[in-house]
Amino acid sequence: MTDVLDPVEHSFNCPEFPHDVFYQFEYALRFELGGEGVSTARPVKRFIQAFDRGKSVAAELFDGSQTVWMLTSDYCGAEPPRKRLKPYKCCGLKRKDFQYLGAISQRENPHVDDEDGEVFRHWDAVELADQAQLNELLWLSLGAELGIQPASSSSIYFVDFSRGLVLHPYDDRGMDVAAVCKEDLSSLYYARKDWLLEYNMERMQALFEV
Repeated sequence: MTDVLDPVEHSFNCPEFPHDVFYQFEYALRFELGGEGVSTARPVKRFIQAFDRGKSVAAELFDGSQTVWMLTSDYCGAEPPRKRLKPYKCCGLKRKDFQYLGAISQRENPHVDDEDGEVFRHWDAVELADQAQLNELLWLSLGAELGIQPASSSSIYFVDFSRGLVLHPYDDRGMDVAAVCKEDLSSLYYARKDWLLEYNMERMQALFEV
């Protein structure tokens, strides 16, 4: 591992970011992006709503952040997939812009099938230029399941290490946001309460309305 991944352990107390950020962090929000009211039969309309909501939440979360990183992960054998960074070329990022952080064995992960050999989760990181570039990368993540191109199948995390903030868009359905300090999410909770996933609302209310 390089020094870049060390802050994940230091700031967030985990060796790597989980897929279910909402359930693994004490202070977290789960947003509904596409929404129940917009069917997948209308993929363009659904994507537009998901993208607009995602951009708004990201802008509010990282308002005031000096440095935001994007971390991506891909599953493979011992060697990282050769073309894993190709989707980011259309966002102005080249392979040389990324730092390869290393790989973590998924041998203890019950959700990963390793019948054909040991599986590793490979991590790369890049420092983002600005909010506009974050929005481009957000597009790649939210459109994948709907067939919106260009897209990336990698897991993407936007991170401010110094403030202890992480945003994880998992697909057009939703997006998790977590913070080390509760106060960093309170204003976002009240400002975008209508976008929060109803299924998890009871947990979020217990955190932010006490």
